[in-house]
Amino acid sequence: MYEKEVINFEKRKCTSFPSRNGLYVAEILLLEYCTYGTYPGPKNGYPGFWWFQYGIRDVGEMLRSLEVRGYIEFASAKDSVSKLTIAQLKEILIEHGLSTSGKKSDLVERVVSNVSEENLLGQGIERKYKLTSAGKLELTENEYFSYMHKHPCTAIEDDSFEYSFNILSINKILGHGDKSNWREVVDREKKKSDDFFERENKAFMTNLKKIDPEGYKILKGQDDQLAAIQKAELKYESDKNFDALIKFWENIWTNGGLKFEGSGWHFRLPDLYIEAKRFDDALTIVQTIKMTKENYADKADSYITKIETQKIKASSKKK
Repeated sequence: MYEKEVINFEKRKCTSFPSRNGLYVAEILLLEYCTYGTYPGPKNGYPGFWWFQYGIRDVGEMLRSLEVRGYIEFASAKDSVSKLTIAQLKEILIEHGLSTSGKKSDLVERVVSNVSEENLLGQGIERKYKLTSAGKLELTENEYFSYMHKHPCTAIEDDSFEYSFNILSINKILGHGDKSNWREVVDREKKKSDDFFERENKAFMTNLKKIDPEGYKILKGQDDQLAAIQKAELKYESDKNFDALIKFWENIWTNGGLKFEGSGWHFRLPDLYIEAKRFDDALTIVQTIKMTKENYADKADSYITKIETQKIKASSKKK
């Protein structure tokens, strides 16, 4: 009874507007993902959001449908060479008696220029989808689909709320008509969403303060910390002061760490330390997270492995 019902693609079609050429939200988003050179058959499988958010159970079948309709086509094996690792590129070059010197871009160019399409396919390189001119036009005419899919504030889709802000709500507003003003529409609807939930939160907190002062204090502390984090991250986006952002996050952890859940935020300081090549500091924070947050233990283990690997690589380069 607590599980969210998944609305399948066919039902989604009944409550959304197609593009000028008849493609729906999920189909156009698949076109976007075909520009990354990893579909079909991405290394880690298709993300769950294709089913849970867009109602597509068989992503492969939908891709084949887009191919038949002329929106995508298979690229050559040579188009996939740049996706190979340096070790894989060198292996191919050695097998063909070619030099393995130079940067990755040099290796890629050498493979593409000297190894035939047939030989590359024989090496097991998989051909991936790319957009046709029709597919490219769909993305251009429906630019807001990709933007809204990646928007950090579009997770709300629930009948218990009188207002929702997501790719489907924007689709219903823009409909079949002119979409040139889509950014204005998105900004306007985002403000409506923010205003609505600010009112809801204010009313909830006012009531909570009366009936549960201790609970109010905890939630207020979480809200205040999250607001401070968002402000610091926005400031960094404008001034790019990397050192100041690290100091802000160090202060968060010095004063007891995060007061709310969220793996992305919990691993924000380790990510910054890794970027700054402060690997020992990154390990210290990740180990703290592992000891204090059992639900992040698996992610912490993967971070520890990643940090130790990068630390070894950095050390070997210095030598």
